[in-house]
Amino acid sequence: MAKTRTLRLVRERKLADLIAPPLAGAVFEASGVVADGPYCFVALDNIRRVLRIGLHLRPGSDEHQWVGTARHGEGYEAISHGGGRFLLMIEAMKHPDGTFKGAIEEYDEGWRLKARRWVDFPFEKRNTGFEGLAAVEFRGEEYLLALCEGNACRGGRKSKKGGRGRIQVLQRRGKMWHPVERIKLPRHVKFKDYAGLAFRSGRLAVVSQESSRVWVGRLRPGEWTVDGPGQIYDFPRTKKGKKLYCTVEGISWASPRTLVAVSDLRKKRHPKRSAKTDQSIHLFSLATS
Repeated sequence: MAKTRTLRLVRERKLADLIAPPLAGAVFEASGVVADGPYCFVALDNIRRVLRIGLHLRPGSDEHQWVGTARHGEGYEAISHGGGRFLLMIEAMKHPDGTFKGAIEEYDEGWRLKARRWVDFPFEKRNTGFEGLAAVEFRGEEYLLALCEGNACRGGRKSKKGGRGRIQVLQRRGKMWHPVERIKLPRHVKFKDYAGLAFRSGRLAVVSQESSRVWVGRLRPGEWTVDGPGQIYDFPRTKKGKKLYCTVEGISWASPRTLVAVSDLRKKRHPKRSAKTDQSIHLFSLATS
């Protein structure tokens, strides 16, 4: 297993420095991000609306905008782009069959809602469901990679046993998305939780909020297996080695060597120093040594 490396910060901004919230006094509970050309699109789990941000992150730019219209209900946990549309994941809701299941809303590029479909995968708890989403095309077929928050896709204490990161491979059949395969992350990736997922040109990136780390590896589409151990990266620490990025939830590839990430609101359990990086958007470069 390769030695853990550290991501290099390129630039970052508080989201509130770039755009005003849609409601006075609202916070930015950023939960997912997808890069698309010169922009990235940010999902929030407290607002059912999407934020567009120019990757230059310059304050005052009219490129930073709220897109679409605000909708009622809880926000989104993940966002992806594929097949000429945006896909947004609702973590888990009460399904008519009595279980908790995720749902995916599909928007065209004009941000008009086109469909909403359940994911046929039950969870034990409402707040421990899917946290990451990535669209993959393989041999003319469309798949979605859906990252489970808990180890082994479990909730409660069972979700905390590290080394059992799981990604469900989904395909649309009829009116639902169905799991057709399961990807196992390497056992040495002993993250406490799994908060975000990105895919680009065969490369996967999986982020953990609680561990404040990212794993990067290669995926074999079609086989749906990971090729080799990959590489684990720490988010930058303080001079004393303490965690500084404690609320990262979403991640996306901005380029082959650059990741864009977004951070949620700091909670009481997080150290006060993490207030410097919460509710923010960050660009990181992968270390080369």
